[in-house]
Amino acid sequence: MAEAARKFGVAEQPLYREAPNNIEAEQALLGAILVNNDAFYRVSDFLKPSHFYEPLHRRIFEVAAELIRMGKVATPITLKTFLPADEKVGDMTVAQYVVRLAVEAVTVVNATDYGRAIYDLATRRALITVGEDMVNIAYDTPVDMAPSEQI
Repeated sequence: MAEAARKFGVAEQPLYREAPNNIEAEQALLGAILVNNDAFYRVSDFLKPSHFYEPLHRRIFEVAAELIRMGKVATPITLKTFLPADEKVGDMTVAQYVVRLAVEAVTVVNATDYGRAIYDLATRRALITVGEDMVNIAYDTPVDMAPSEQI
């Protein structure tokens, strides 16, 4: 079957698939929030830190949200003290990375769209987890568990 698929140009599925995510949307949203804290209020009613795929982005969003909710300004300078100083993001420190997010922020107009994309992808990852759990439970079911109980 694989040979036939190759002959007709049908691509094979890779053995490993990455969970749905959009790092660029996460970066764009965080940059927009750091440039204009009002962007946070466009997504705060539906977006949570746990919706971010990248753990560092979760932490940045969480710290920014806490500062903004306390009536303080969330900027790269104010976030710096709440983020790990010695951790590296590629060849940059976390502080340099946060500054770069703000510098490369294009606009706050699309903040809601970026937030929705992040939320939707998090929902898809949650669905994948549910499906994987169902499969794993079905394969490794204890003898005393009825199929209706599994469902």
